[in-house]
Amino acid sequence: MGSQKEEGPQVSPEELARIERASRQFISYTNFIRWATNFRADEIRAHPKHRAVKLLSPVQSGRFSFAIEGDTILLGTQDFEGVWMNTMPWDAGYVSDRLYLSVNSTKIMDANLHALVLGFFIDDEVKRARMRSAKYVQVVPVRATDGRVVDVQRPLGLGFPIRPGDVVNDLREQAQERVRQQDASRWF
Repeated sequence: MGSQKEEGPQVSPEELARIERASRQFISYTNFIRWATNFRADEIRAHPKHRAVKLLSPVQSGRFSFAIEGDTILLGTQDFEGVWMNTMPWDAGYVSDRLYLSVNSTKIMDANLHALVLGFFIDDEVKRARMRSAKYVQVVPVRATDGRVVDVQRPLGLGFPIRPGDVVNDLREQAQERVRQQDASRWF
């Protein structure tokens, strides 16, 4: 028989990585929306300064656990939240008045999946100050019983960086940079 060349389009490794990420992001977004429908409509609010930032209520935020190990925030997720949380391709974390986790926008087919930022309510400034000293966030599957974590699994992946500053300002700067790139690309 010999070797036969495969027919069809050849896709670059970069394009394959983009497609894989967009697929994971799309599925995670869908599962996040399904998760959110289990709560009252007012449990998730849009940030007053940016519509891509969604503020989780204290009840929803209470479904997650937090610990700091070295320079890393360990974000515990139970099975119910893990369906979307553990597969989301998180890009960055921010700590200000809340812990914010950010996913950048990405192209999927002929459309864009918009950026999404989730703001987790953290009930006191001392906790937030400790979180601000961290450099990374890692998602960790956990099991909780009666409001207490009773089992901690291994962290998922290498984690993602915590960026300094305000998430809303960073989103605006990213949008301005995309506009500048689009304007520059029109000339080439």
